[in-house]
Amino acid sequence: MDFQEILNWAFDRHLNPLSWYIRPVFLIILVYCAYKRSMKGIILTFFLMMSSMFWFPAPEQVNPQMEKVLEYEMNLLSNPVTFLITIAFMMLFVVSILIAFWKHSIRLGLVILNITLIGKVLLALLFTGEDGWAPLGNTLFGLLLINGIGLFFLKRIGKRDRNGSMTQ
Repeated sequence: MDFQEILNWAFDRHLNPLSWYIRPVFLIILVYCAYKRSMKGIILTFFLMMSSMFWFPAPEQVNPQMEKVLEYEMNLLSNPVTFLITIAFMMLFVVSILIAFWKHSIRLGLVILNITLIGKVLLALLFTGEDGWAPLGNTLFGLLLINGIGLFFLKRIGKRDRNGSMTQ
């Protein structure tokens, strides 16, 4: 099997919506591991998140808009130059997110996560036109999940800080 065959096999499975909706769950675990400064947890979760596109069978019916978006992504990954640029940008955002949470900057981490998720939809719209709206559902799911949990912890930490400072 050559690289292109592996890429086609993976993207056939990545057309399964379950592989899109599981990623925000892994993002939550990833940032939690960074917050707890668990390098083993970060590495394991990152591996699981990246491999999750292979876990599910290829769907019987495919959303044609999502197929166009993923086709564009596959074209990016098929060309060696755009492959390196895409991976470099992805790693820049992932490392930035991990550093923010490692340093316990939940607000900065949430800002970077929001920019990353919204930016992905904007790039999909820019490069695939109307089809770029296809990932909006799973992006909104991810934004709600990540921001909801993040805001919960910010509020909880704020209460703990206020209660702790009241007793001193």
